[in-house]
Amino acid sequence: MMHVAPSAGFSEASSHDADIGRYLSHFGRVEALKLQVDSARRAANDSLGRLNALPQPEVGESTLFVAALDIHRRDREALFEAMRQLETAREALRLAASTVVPGR
Repeated sequence: MMHVAPSAGFSEASSHDADIGRYLSHFGRVEALKLQVDSARRAANDSLGRLNALPQPEVGESTLFVAALDIHRRDREALFEAMRQLETAREALRLAASTVVPGR
């Protein structure tokens, strides 16, 4: 059996393909998180609209108002968390993009 050493450019091409694969993976994650942010933004806007449509409590606690406020706070926090994840994913995408050299 004859053993042949791989060409010198083979490992470089393999590394470049891995970099492109990593970039595409990060790109897909960013796109998915954009959709998640849009969905969370719609949910937060909807819950804010419902909250604003309710009459403000005068003196005592209005359980309906408090419940709507809690829902909006939860939706708003979900939006902020999705935005943080998107920013982290975008940073990873920028880093991956810096390793992919066009025209190689």
